[in-house]
Amino acid sequence: MLPIQATGRLPLIGFYALYFSITGIVLPFLPAYLKSLTLSVSQVGLLLSLSPLLSLGAPHFWGHLADRTGRPNRVLNLVCCGACVGFIPLLFVDRFPTLVLALAAYAFFASSITPLLDTLALQHIARTGGSYSHLRLFGSLGFVLSSTLFGLTVESVGHATVVTALALLTALALWSFTLRDAGGPPAQVPVHPLAGLQLLADRELRWLLAACALHWIACAPYHGTFSIFVGSLGLPPSVVGIAMGLGVASEVLVMLFYPRVADRISPRDLLAIAFAASTLRWAALSVTTSPILIAALSLLHGLSFGAFYVASIAIVVRRVPPHLRASGQGLFAAITFGIGGLVGYSSAGAGYDWLGGHRLFAAAAVLELAAAAIVLRITPEKPRLPA
Repeated sequence: MLPIQATGRLPLIGFYALYFSITGIVLPFLPAYLKSLTLSVSQVGLLLSLSPLLSLGAPHFWGHLADRTGRPNRVLNLVCCGACVGFIPLLFVDRFPTLVLALAAYAFFASSITPLLDTLALQHIARTGGSYSHLRLFGSLGFVLSSTLFGLTVESVGHATVVTALALLTALALWSFTLRDAGGPPAQVPVHPLAGLQLLADRELRWLLAACALHWIACAPYHGTFSIFVGSLGLPPSVVGIAMGLGVASEVLVMLFYPRVADRISPRDLLAIAFAASTLRWAALSVTTSPILIAALSLLHGLSFGAFYVASIAIVVRRVPPHLRASGQGLFAAITFGIGGLVGYSSAGAGYDWLGGHRLFAAAAVLELAAAAIVLRITPEKPRLPA
């Protein structure tokens, strides 16, 4: 049974479940919805790249505000409400220029939710004990339920994608006010506005960020074009939903059992394994048209994302001072999901138009090998705090 001792943990659990339920709709199905608006795959790729583009600066801004005020939960309230308001125009707009404005407004806020939420979770663990992965897995459960149910209940990806995501965003904004004031008074150590960038002086952190950004670039064909790829093979949306559901179910298992093996394998070695498994995953997708094999390969998502994320957070926790935790999480988000996502999504859209889905996944497999080589340059130490 998962440990849920403190009432302060329940709001975090609910928030993780709700937020990643939204991701379970937006990540796999929004690309296909945008494609249905008579946009090219290249245009869809550019729209999806807006979130990582805003991730280059927004997490640093909101993270610095959270560290400076000592109130990350209040900052999270603000970004959740902003994300909800920013998403509303998607109910009405269908042209590329107006979609750019709407998705940019949404991304300015939404791109900072994960680092702020992880900051609150790590602060809670530092005070009460427990495991980060056991909190984070509730997000994976939310993802698998929403993605699978949505994929099985819709006959085609349409306007229901936006309506469902907006309803969940509204619930998230309301739930965010249940989060406790975890930060206390403003930090006693002055927080420089460029504190997040100053963390880059750490060589080990630089290797981590470089490897993670490259891995996220390699994941972009899956995140940005998977539903389009499946549709091009003449397969129904249920294949997308089932594949995503199986993938995140495996992610839940990885996060559930990670604390049991954390003393036996360093975060660096776990990252190398995750990147090697991702190489196999993308290489296999580059040659198959079978819906059964496509779904089965999603089981490697437990390593592609689950192991990748908990191991990366473990290294960030080890390398970043506690009073700069939100800035450190913001830096990780900016480099990995900002630069990595921007390059990945923009190139994945153009690459799909140019190469097609199979060759695009083959290129992703090559990038994963490079990420594995880079991450092995990190010293294989264990994290100081529970992962």
